[in-house]
Amino acid sequence: MNLIELQDEASTCKICSLNKDRIVPVFAKGSPDAKIMVCGMCPGPDENNKFNRVGHPFIGRAGKLLDDILADSNLTQKDVYITNVVKCFLKPGIRLTDDWIDSCLPYLIGQIGLIEPKVVITLGADAGRAVLNKKKSVSMGSMRGKRYKFTDNISIIATYHPSYFLRGGGRKHRDYDKILDDFEWAKEVISR
Repeated sequence: MNLIELQDEASTCKICSLNKDRIVPVFAKGSPDAKIMVCGMCPGPDENNKFNRVGHPFIGRAGKLLDDILADSNLTQKDVYITNVVKCFLKPGIRLTDDWIDSCLPYLIGQIGLIEPKVVITLGADAGRAVLNKKKSVSMGSMRGKRYKFTDNISIIATYHPSYFLRGGGRKHRDYDKILDDFEWAKEVISR
């Protein structure tokens, strides 16, 4: 199976009930040759609308800040592959269930297998817990700042979601340098 076939399969998925609110499946953007994969949790309202016909993640305010984070890290969208754990929209205010996450994890694992990045950067506590198979009680602060092994050749770095910074001043947020440190760490891993 290749990425296009995997995307086609995800776009028609009806394994869980999230497909009922899906206007457009949100699969990925960026380079399939990237050594850094960036993984959020699920598409937001900006990604699930009739104007996002291509199904790209991170196109709203959080996506614009992610672009700034990449630029501040001397990276572009061509240097990374950006996706989400969950491929279908979840209405704001509703907590993801383990069933929804478990339904989509095979697509993410398929993406990781096909892309073969050296590093997967998870954005936000939910994405970090899902990829690292951590309990819901594990905080972002306890995951961040450590390098985890997904496989012998793939490291996981859990860091803050851009929306966390948007709620506290964007680039002026007190923790903004921490996400830049995490992206620098990823660049060090891929340079070896």
